[in-house]
Amino acid sequence: MILDAAPSTFAADLRFDPARWTHRLGSRIGPGGGQYILGDGHIMHRIWLRCDPAAVPLAALIPCDAMTEARLQAVSDLKRWLRGSAAVSPVARPTSYQSQRLDLLLSILDLRGDRGVASHEVARRLIYPRLDVGRGSAWKASPERRRTQRLIREAEALATGGYRALLAGRAGRQK
Repeated sequence: MILDAAPSTFAADLRFDPARWTHRLGSRIGPGGGQYILGDGHIMHRIWLRCDPAAVPLAALIPCDAMTEARLQAVSDLKRWLRGSAAVSPVARPTSYQSQRLDLLLSILDLRGDRGVASHEVARRLIYPRLDVGRGSAWKASPERRRTQRLIREAEALATGGYRALLAGRAGRQK
């Protein structure tokens, strides 16, 4: 979520200083502000602070897009969490299988990166590490190659915007 200084005409009361926050899991400060991950083991909040949060009350900037409802819920959850309420909205968490699959897809993206690693290498390193996946025509005719190519396409689709559906809770059928 994006937090910035609240306009002076608003009666905003959301204030906190992430530098003193004991539940800060990560942070990165850049020219556009600070990015923080706050959490307590049960929930995580990803926050982009575009101002000095200790100096002013904060307001959430909510882009009007396909994620608007999810963003509104995230702001509501953060405000409740900062006030000490344990009750947060129910969020669809991925199953263990879905988490493992998402981890595999991210690993595929990391391996391929900008270098364009071939599907054979992806299969050998990540998908079938204990299997000799063959070479040449044996590889081209194998079901392992087809599965590897499907996973690569799925990983690329996730990177080009499919992750937004996951975040919005409308991921559809998970394989």
